[in-house]
Amino acid sequence: MSNRVVSVRQVEFADFEMLRDGLDAKLDIVQLEQGRTGGKLTRLSVGSLGISVGSFSRGYRASGIVSSRRWTLGTVLEAPALMQHFEMGPGQILSHAPGHEHYSRYFGANTYAVALVEPDELFAFLATQPGAQDAAAWHQTSTLLTTDQAKGAANVRALSTLLAMLRRHGPRLSADSAEFFKRNILELLTASVRDAARYRGPRLRSAVELVRDVDRYMIDAGSRPIHVSELCEKFRVGRRALHRAFIDVLGVPPITFLRRKRLGDVHAALLVAGPLAMVKEIAIEHGFLELGRFAGDYRRMFGELPSETLQRQR
Repeated sequence: MSNRVVSVRQVEFADFEMLRDGLDAKLDIVQLEQGRTGGKLTRLSVGSLGISVGSFSRGYRASGIVSSRRWTLGTVLEAPALMQHFEMGPGQILSHAPGHEHYSRYFGANTYAVALVEPDELFAFLATQPGAQDAAAWHQTSTLLTTDQAKGAANVRALSTLLAMLRRHGPRLSADSAEFFKRNILELLTASVRDAARYRGPRLRSAVELVRDVDRYMIDAGSRPIHVSELCEKFRVGRRALHRAFIDVLGVPPITFLRRKRLGDVHAALLVAGPLAMVKEIAIEHGFLELGRFAGDYRRMFGELPSETLQRQR
């Protein structure tokens, strides 16, 4: 068995039966539209998180229990579909409790993405926002999690980019980088619940104390990429409280601070890189996916392109 943190299996198919092969169980599939079908199927595992991405050319109906033990968080990436009794569009997320039957209909060609999350991991991720952790979505067998159209479209683009990167580079990622990208996936799939949660929880420490403690934690972590959700879990603080503290103390949001720290870590890595090192691989290892945006941010931060830093040290 592979000891890789991220594993990837991809197949192209010309028979609809391939779509029956779920992550935890087999589904019953009926092709609804006439004509030869075709598509691609990708199975990813990122630690304990399972992901299935499927693209296909004909509409079909799927029925069955997706997982008896894991929560299912799924979305369509291209065209609307009917999930359970919900009409679902790109950017909307269907949450589905373990052990309950899934029923869906896809109208024509489409692409779906489904993540299977262990309950303990899901609720630990939401624990710093009690309103999100206790949301009604988790007390129902199926719930459609909605957000505004612009944000939904942005989430679909971000998720598509992230999944494409994992397909290409996932097996080469370190455990720390894989954990960072897994948190990014959970961030996108639970965004609508977290955005609706208004309970902020008690304020246990001053802003200066909180930011100082977070900063020490990040220094101790070295150069591994840290996601804001990790800080919220570690210090038992909600995202809004963390945001306010960083604005008050450092004048920038925590996400901006984390990104600038990662840029600095890339800068340091380029200065000691070996002769075969590539900017792209170093950037991805530090949590950067959109390489064009990364290069622009890097140049604004340090006054030169990352390739120039690498060339200069050589």
